[in-house]
Amino acid sequence: METYVKDGKSGIYGRFISKNDLYETVMRDEPFYRQQGQESGLAALPGGVTYSGGEALLQADSLSPLFQRLKMEGVHQCVETSLFISSNQLELAMKFIDLFYVDIKILDKERCKSILHGKLEQYLANVKVLFETKKPVIFRMPIIGGYTDREENIRAVVEFIKQYPPIKVELIKEHNLGQSKYKSLGKTPLDLHTVTDDFMEKVKREIQTATNTITKVCKV
Repeated sequence: METYVKDGKSGIYGRFISKNDLYETVMRDEPFYRQQGQESGLAALPGGVTYSGGEALLQADSLSPLFQRLKMEGVHQCVETSLFISSNQLELAMKFIDLFYVDIKILDKERCKSILHGKLEQYLANVKVLFETKKPVIFRMPIIGGYTDREENIRAVVEFIKQYPPIKVELIKEHNLGQSKYKSLGKTPLDLHTVTDDFMEKVKREIQTATNTITKVCKV
């Protein structure tokens, strides 16, 4: 939780919630979880619960009772993750999570550490485990000007996807939607406006052609 100041008023982003309250909130939408898609592939999956963040799997131990309870009730569970987590946290999540949305950001060890404060070795080891256990994975790559859009990074991503072919790849164009929140927290937002639609389509074609993987540009 973090304190913010906006329009002269202060408040707190986030709140604590008990496991039981979280379960009851989640199960309000239970009828939607039981609906089965009428198409094939991902569209055939039922509704379900998606854990997002931040990094939800950093709280895997705390969430495990909810993971297990929903698994026993047959609720499909998905997580959006950077995979900068411990092997123990991943192992716990894999017991219950049905679908993994995995970020691909920077595949250079030094830049990953300096920009993302992440350990590339940890990320690669976790990806390897996911694919060895045949868990369904969708890769999601934010295209951020000056960070993930470098040609050497795009080439590394293409080779990476060849090694670990996912269900599909989603490309997300940079945006400035978080500017007001950053300012309310006293932080300086990145000024992002360098990635064009044409560049997004270029990256899409490169990945799709080289890896034969379904690749989609997602609009925010």
